[in-house]
Amino acid sequence: MELLTEPSATNVKVQLWVMAILAFAVFYSNYMVAPLIPAFSKEFAVPAYQLGWLIAGYLISYGISTLVYGALSDLWGRAPTLVALLCFATTTMLMVSFAGSWRTLIVARILSGVGCGGIVTISLAIVGDRYPYAIQGRPMGRMFGAIAAGIGFGSTLGPILNPLFGWRNEFRMLACVCCMGAVFVFLDARSIVRVHRKPGSFGRVIREYLVVLDESRGGRTLAFIFCNGAFHGGIFSWLGVLLTRRYHLHDAGIGLALAGYGLPGIFFGATIGKWGDRYGRRYVVPLGFLWAAGCGFLLLPHSRRLVAALVIAALSVGFDATHPLMSSITTSLDPKHRGQITGFATFANFLGMGAGALCFQHLIAFGFNIALTVFASAQTLLGLAALYAFRRERPGRRRSLETASAQSFSSRR
Repeated sequence: MELLTEPSATNVKVQLWVMAILAFAVFYSNYMVAPLIPAFSKEFAVPAYQLGWLIAGYLISYGISTLVYGALSDLWGRAPTLVALLCFATTTMLMVSFAGSWRTLIVARILSGVGCGGIVTISLAIVGDRYPYAIQGRPMGRMFGAIAAGIGFGSTLGPILNPLFGWRNEFRMLACVCCMGAVFVFLDARSIVRVHRKPGSFGRVIREYLVVLDESRGGRTLAFIFCNGAFHGGIFSWLGVLLTRRYHLHDAGIGLALAGYGLPGIFFGATIGKWGDRYGRRYVVPLGFLWAAGCGFLLLPHSRRLVAALVIAALSVGFDATHPLMSSITTSLDPKHRGQITGFATFANFLGMGAGALCFQHLIAFGFNIALTVFASAQTLLGLAALYAFRRERPGRRRSLETASAQSFSSRR
């Protein structure tokens, strides 16, 4: 990889903020839907259970599409691929805003997942191109802070603004953000790292994915990313229904109860990433798993609304302390194929979130407490396993691990 023109430090910072805003918009559009399921159920006159694919369909299509877009960004370049996806996302978000039935809404959401699938993936790859692994914690923390902000504001303002502004207009505003992002990336394309790679066959792309899985550090990290996504995606997808049934809340009440979700990532995302750089992933990542599991158990009792809201806010800390740092590990595996590998990590996360949403949906038939207990117990076991799995992710070994991984990839291909 090389630079067409050497960008200034200010330009690099602007790029980071633009990538963060795009990540915010994508995750806002994702997380505003789950709390609105009760409202969708009422508007389209269907049971909430029947709208399960509204979330799972988006997440799975999003995850699968990242496998393609990450590789395409390595072949065609980050900027051209990102511009095309932003235009696609703009179109599909407008389709969602004009949906006239619940079936049309689900189909449009699945297409929206395909349209939004590579935006954050390529944005993360651009950050990985710009910043060395040893100092990626802070910019990755900012990116995932923006993601947390999208999660927090989407889950909060989504339902709160629905009675005032309408969820259709919210999607139209997000489409405008994606459109403006496409214009910026198009105009600033010359200062984005250009990836030089000869087009390969479909089989070669598949072999690259298999090499990631065969590499012990890569396969292990992707497995944990999948399981972590299943936990957080499963619980959050049905929090709106849980709050409606337990506390009889409506749109505004659900939004206020979820107001804290994602806020820790906004204020402490960069700090948590810095801890990972300083003290090593081997401490921060397992603690993030165990913290999230504890919050899952705390959701079991029928506590007061304020207590439940605080627990929901604390739950997002577990995601902030795990997924960004694990994503940083995957970007260091093979810098020459960073877009493809970042897409693979995003695929694992969103496929896990979709699978978790479907599993939690079926466990709800036995009661919300049963579903929460199963998920929190599994996350506890995952946290204990992470203590062993990430034991070698030490601060002093970061550069040697990155070099060893790159050499291993070169020898295996």
